Amino acid sequence: MNRLNIVGALIALLLATFVAQPAEAYTKRQAKHVSQSGDCSYTNDGRQVCGGTIETRATASDATTNRTVLAADQGTIIGTRPEGCPRTYCGCGLRKFLGLSDVRLNLAANWARLFPHESAPRAGLAAVRSGHVMYIEAAAGNGQWMIRDYNSGGGLSRVHVRDVRGYAFVNPHAQLAANAPKL
Repeated sequence: MNRLNIVGALIALLLATFVAQPAEAYTKRQAKHVSQSGDCSYTNDGRQVCGGTIETRATASDATTNRTVLAADQGTIIGTRPEGCPRTYCGCGLRKFLGLSDVRLNLAANWARLFPHESAPRAGLAAVRSGHVMYIEAAAGNGQWMIRDYNSGGGLSRVHVRDVRGYAFVNPHAQLAANAPKL
């Protein structure tokens, strides 16, 4: 086989991968609300929701930047923006879930400022990074964690498995920092 045949075969294989992708992942992106009645519907960003479970396609790029579908990613939808929360509501949703009244926690960055830090993830901690906070519910194996994630995408909140590398871990069950000024 010469080099031209090999390159042609690789291009054909790559094209066949994209043509074989399900078309429903790219349609009906205009749906504003998600039906949880058991029928399948679509979120604003094109994710399919069936019976309260959202299915997306996780993608990654290889060394040559070819887009490759890796696996289906499922999470359970637990709702949308909670009543009285701002547009960016991860901190507010988690604050309400944990029964905390301090509205400073509506801002995700304040979780890292106001709670004591811990060195590693474990169930019962909040994982915080710039602009986002989520709650670790349980270990899921292979370095993955079951996460309660408010405002996790598409205007939805869900419980799903995520990697928490790059996050700071704080204990939201501890007392708020005494030297933090009240607003």
